[in-house]
Amino acid sequence: MTPVPPARDQPAAFVPAAGRHGLTALYDPVVALTMREERWRARVLEEVQRPSGDPPVPVDRVLDLGCGTGTLAVALAQRLPGAVVAGVDVDPAILERAAAKADRAGVRVEWREARAGRLPFAAGTFQRVTCTLVLHHLLPGDKIAALRECRRVLQPGGRLVVADWGRPQDPVMRAAFFGLQLLDGFGPTGEHARGLLPARIAAAGLRDVRRVERLRTPAGTLEILVAERS
Repeated sequence: MTPVPPARDQPAAFVPAAGRHGLTALYDPVVALTMREERWRARVLEEVQRPSGDPPVPVDRVLDLGCGTGTLAVALAQRLPGAVVAGVDVDPAILERAAAKADRAGVRVEWREARAGRLPFAAGTFQRVTCTLVLHHLLPGDKIAALRECRRVLQPGGRLVVADWGRPQDPVMRAAFFGLQLLDGFGPTGEHARGLLPARIAAAGLRDVRRVERLRTPAGTLEILVAERS
C-alpha cells in the first residue's frame, strides 16, 4: 500500500467528506446512489484523456484534488497506465481508505495530505487537475484560493476538470439542492446556487471556461466544467 505522508500545513479543523467522521464509511454508497457518479465520473475521465496541444501531448501527470476515498484517482491510474497520478485530501482517515482501494486495484497513486489552498507541488507539475465535489465544501475565499492553486500546479496548456453543483435548472432541482445546502452549509454552497462557479474559475486566472455537461441528480444540478491554463 502506498504510504500516506505526514500533513503539511493542515488546518485545525475540516469537514469530512460525509459531513461527520463516523459517516466516512458510507460516503461511497451515498455518492453512487444520489449523485449519478458513474455518469459524471465517465465524463471527467473523458475530459482528462481528451488530447491537447499541437501536436497533442500524452497525459502523464494528473492530480485529483480532494480525492476523498480515491475512486476517481484509482480510475485515472487504471485509464492512464504509466502516468503519475496524485491524490490530495485534507482528511488522513479518508486517505487511508483511498490507499487501500488503490492497493486492491493493483495501481499506484501518490497520496498526499494537504489542504486545497496550499498544495505541496511545484508550479507546472501537472497536465491535468481534477476537482470533483470539493469546491462546494469551501467558503468563497477558500474556493478562490483552491482554484488559484489548481492554476499554479498546472502546466501551460494544462486542463482543469471540475464536477460540482451548479445553479438549479428548475424548482425541483432547487428544492433538492436546498436539502444539500442544509447539510453542507449555505456559506460554502451559496455561490453554487447562484451559478457563480464558472466566474470564480475564470477569476482564478484560467481561460476558456465552459460547461460540457449538466446532470439532474437527487441532490441538485451537477455541472462538469473545464478550463485551460494559458
